[in-house]
Amino acid sequence: MKPTYYLKKLKELSKRYARAQQVPLHKARDTVAEVLGFSHWNDVTKAQRAGWTPTKEHVSAIESLLVEALPGDEAGGPELGSFIGDSIFETDVQHGTIGKHEYTISVSMGDVHMHGTGWHLHVPEAPNGEPRLEIAKQIEHEAPVYETTFQQEALNIAVKRAEQVRAGIASDWPRRSTKPDKDGRVRHPINGAESDKWFCLHCDTSITGEQIAKSLWHCPRCDASPLNIFNTPWWLEEQDTQPEPIADKEIHGRPELVVDVADTRLKLELDSEKVTLLIRSALVEDALNVSERLGALFADIFVHDDNDVSITFDEDLWPENKEPISALAVAAHLGINVDQHVGLRELPFAWPGLGEHTKCTVEYTEMMLKAYASQRADKDVE
Repeated sequence: MKPTYYLKKLKELSKRYARAQQVPLHKARDTVAEVLGFSHWNDVTKAQRAGWTPTKEHVSAIESLLVEALPGDEAGGPELGSFIGDSIFETDVQHGTIGKHEYTISVSMGDVHMHGTGWHLHVPEAPNGEPRLEIAKQIEHEAPVYETTFQQEALNIAVKRAEQVRAGIASDWPRRSTKPDKDGRVRHPINGAESDKWFCLHCDTSITGEQIAKSLWHCPRCDASPLNIFNTPWWLEEQDTQPEPIADKEIHGRPELVVDVADTRLKLELDSEKVTLLIRSALVEDALNVSERLGALFADIFVHDDNDVSITFDEDLWPENKEPISALAVAAHLGINVDQHVGLRELPFAWPGLGEHTKCTVEYTEMMLKAYASQRADKDVE
């Protein structure tokens, strides 16, 4: 008797579950069989031969099993690569509450971000990555996020979401990428190379096939991404120190939660670059024509250690008696003094006075090109 469509669907879902949970296929199928009411998968095949046929409800039950393991709508998606492609910048923001306190949780580039009033919990994609909770100091101790029980509950929610993300990624990768063969060889999920030994570009670590598969192709030592994992240390020279193998005992899984309390309010820190940018922008506002605008862009602006400013204008571009009113007003708001000077510099274009006759850079460019064209390059030199 030929397998029915629903039986084929069950087999497909069991394969997807095996990849997502990184377990052998026979264990995944036994799990599926238990959900269907059988002790193991062999009983399913025996029952099918005897005339039993799975129904749509049976398939729905297995899809529900995958909903817990996979994020979003990934449970029933048969196409490879769908999760990775959709989760680069995931737009699905989920909402929930811990007690009476609301939170949002989302995924970006494989990392989980959980936000509430005055706090942000970040769980990296890398299985060994350090979860970090940032709390705004200015909310004092009014927020429940200072409480250990609240922190642990939030962490449990975020870690579960991270596990779903990992399952979604693993379900899209080739089976050999998450399950070594009998020789310990695994396949790189991106470049397709196969080996029983791998190397991290970031920390020159030597990693076994089983170790790299378990860590979802992130370096177990420095959490470098799969893009930095190679089957040969091609970046090393003969005289360089050879990669150091990582021992299984060094791999401890995800570290404990780190809590940071800091004043997260935005603060203006004026450095010379920021002061220069504001002053030059104001000079451009003060310019009434193209010539003056070039003068504003061409002016030398020097910021002293105390943030006072010296401006040197080119006398051919900026009128000697013209006050930069907007620039002086900006400086007054910043509480700094301005010294003005006039000098001569080598200009980028001849005839700087042309720009005094127009506010339009397009018109000035046309005038300048015509002026240059009037100079005959083939004229005899006497």
